[in-house]
Amino acid sequence: MSARFGLHNLTKIAGSTKEAIRVGRGRSSRRGKTAGRGHKGAGQHASKRSPLLFEGGQTPFQKRQPKHGFHNPNKQIFDPINLDTISEFVERGKLDATKPIDMKALRDSGAIGKQIKHGVKLLARGNDKFIEPLHIEVSKASKSAISAVERNGGSVTTVYHNQRTLQAHLKPEKYRPQKKAQPRGKDLAYYSSAENRGYLAQKDSK
Repeated sequence: MSARFGLHNLTKIAGSTKEAIRVGRGRSSRRGKTAGRGHKGAGQHASKRSPLLFEGGQTPFQKRQPKHGFHNPNKQIFDPINLDTISEFVERGKLDATKPIDMKALRDSGAIGKQIKHGVKLLARGNDKFIEPLHIEVSKASKSAISAVERNGGSVTTVYHNQRTLQAHLKPEKYRPQKKAQPRGKDLAYYSSAENRGYLAQKDSK
């Protein structure tokens, strides 16, 4: 009677495994001298595996493709603030309607975020319900927002700031006062325009 079959007497099938060939032990072992790696080149080294997308040193595929689009390093990003947001903060008492509302007041009240990169732009969402006679000072403003504010007896002034003057305006306790920045090029044309309510145009009218 044959022995009972179980885990204790399992054996490997003949030929299922092979002994590893010891390389670099003479030519008679079939893996002597260069140990089966050939002559010279990256394949001779221990880390012979090439990185992903490596093409042997030539310019890889992803770098040979044409580039599309354009990144403007001088692009300015303005934080948007809408009229309905200003009205809401005035009603809640976080903005004082009796004083001019500038970017520092908007930032301190939480109407806009703490990180203002280039300035604030006034937009006209909620202009049909806007009734407060406010005096607002921002970096830029849309024409519909300007007309909505002035329709209720308020005013809008657009003021130019560079990075230093903006920091000093927003955080006077941290940065010392700076001279007013002088706009150039397209900025000069914008802030000199009475249509945009630029501060330079208001100086000339006085």
